[in-house]
Amino acid sequence: MIKMKSFTVTEATRYLKRLMSTDPIINQIIIEGEISNYIRHSSGHAYFTLKDDQSKMACVMFSQYVSALDFNPKNGDRVHAKGQITIYEKDGRYQLNAFAMNNIGLGDLHVKFEALKSKLEKGGLFDSAHKKPIPKLPRKIGILTSPTGAAIQDILSVAKRRNNFSELLIYPIRVQGEQSKFEICKGIDYFNQRQDIDLIILARGGGSIEELWSFNEEVVAYAIYHSEIPIITGVGHETDFTISDFVADQRAATPSAAAEIAIVSKNEMTLDLNRQIQRMSLLVSRRMELERSKLNRFEPHQLSNRLSRTIQFKIQDLSHKKTLSVQNITRAVRTEKEKLLTLGTKLDAMSPFAVMRRGYGIITANDEPVVSTLQLKVGSEIKVRVTDGSIDAEVTHIKKIKGE
Repeated sequence: MIKMKSFTVTEATRYLKRLMSTDPIINQIIIEGEISNYIRHSSGHAYFTLKDDQSKMACVMFSQYVSALDFNPKNGDRVHAKGQITIYEKDGRYQLNAFAMNNIGLGDLHVKFEALKSKLEKGGLFDSAHKKPIPKLPRKIGILTSPTGAAIQDILSVAKRRNNFSELLIYPIRVQGEQSKFEICKGIDYFNQRQDIDLIILARGGGSIEELWSFNEEVVAYAIYHSEIPIITGVGHETDFTISDFVADQRAATPSAAAEIAIVSKNEMTLDLNRQIQRMSLLVSRRMELERSKLNRFEPHQLSNRLSRTIQFKIQDLSHKKTLSVQNITRAVRTEKEKLLTLGTKLDAMSPFAVMRRGYGIITANDEPVVSTLQLKVGSEIKVRVTDGSIDAEVTHIKKIKGE
């Protein structure tokens, strides 16, 4: 048996690292791939993964190189990263230490994401008019998530802390993989078939765009859109957005945040109840004050004052009307008097008495006015009427005027 020298893990790792450090290609290599799981550490260093449709590579870019970039890297960017491939001794993983990077566009999944987002937005699936209100105190909440993931533990922890009034019903689903989109749709349909579910939470923990892709599927978007029950999504981390978030009735940044929205805390309920009591008390006080004011108007001294004011007003009104009536009557009498005087003057001018005052008289025979000598003969008795009396006479002579 041939004896061979044994190496410790550390020695083997260091040996491989030295071999790689002498390779000119590995030390000045440009890797093309799509950024995933990008994290900017507080130190300024950036940690991310470059991937294609078959493989992934861990990458690190130290702060001095990150600050020199002319763009802000983000998940989904397709880039050319220049650097050195080396082995990280602590866990034996190889990684790219990048010192330069150029953005060459969006990755395939992000292009697909933006295309579906645009299509569904034009179709009206994101319109606020279609979003249903979230019930303030749901009696039973349906939860769609993995039964073994961190999301369900976060939701249960929030529920236990906030209140025990809402009953939680968990429908277990896979939250990634080819079949997960169908399980999500089936779960939404299941809750809609029941008659006792007031709210649905669709949740999963954080991950890359590939791991969250089930929540970007068109069939899931339409399942959320057609749900009769309001749906809150809590998918990924605060910076993660999925198509499901845009369609849902409300989006929460995380599964815990979704539970915070769905489950009202005891303190919030107490505060809300106190606010309602204060509002009702204020309304009752205002109503009582209004009714008290009405009653005050019917107290004896108030009634007496009101009656005195009313009588005084009526007296003033009658006095004013009397004055107006006297003035109107005086004007009317004056006008009629003027009319009578004018008419009297006209009548007087036409009166036979006016003629008599000028020396004329009225002659009658047998009570008939004498207007012609043919009515008389010698010996006829006549009466002559003058202004201050009448004269009886007898005709002794009749003389006709020539030409008459």
